[in-house]
Amino acid sequence: MADDALDGARRAFMEEMARFCEESGLPRMEGRLIGWLMVCSPPMRSADELAAELGASRGAISMAVRMLQRAGAVERVTVPGSRRHYYRFRPGFWRREIDTRVRQAETVRDMAEGGLKRLAGAPEGELERLRDFYEMYDFLAGEYAQVRDRWHEREQDRTRQEEPPR
Repeated sequence: MADDALDGARRAFMEEMARFCEESGLPRMEGRLIGWLMVCSPPMRSADELAAELGASRGAISMAVRMLQRAGAVERVTVPGSRRHYYRFRPGFWRREIDTRVRQAETVRDMAEGGLKRLAGAPEGELERLRDFYEMYDFLAGEYAQVRDRWHEREQDRTRQEEPPR
């Protein structure tokens, strides 16, 4: 693929990720940054490079980087011979996503269960929304755990297939 076509494809992916993130409730700039860091080459960029490549202010890049660092999606790295800070998309971030989903669903389920216990004496009709909340997250916690287990099995199978024969 020619350099111009490859750059266009990268930018199209970045904007698609930005739209997806925005529709999911995240700021568009964070989505653009995630998308760009997933496909740019080399995979590490300074804040100045990101600002120039994304056509954004250094301040917007800085805010987006900080939010994505807190989320564990972006990490700061050093480049030998440079004093600048560089950033990259954290390797394995998506692979840890299911573990996060399981923990979140379990936390919400436990919170709802605690609410049901504390409100045990309330009239039955008043607990319907809370019970619905509990039932949904109890279900999600179990399903996400099964998906996590299948994902980890898949990863182990893939790792075994990639090992060179002895």
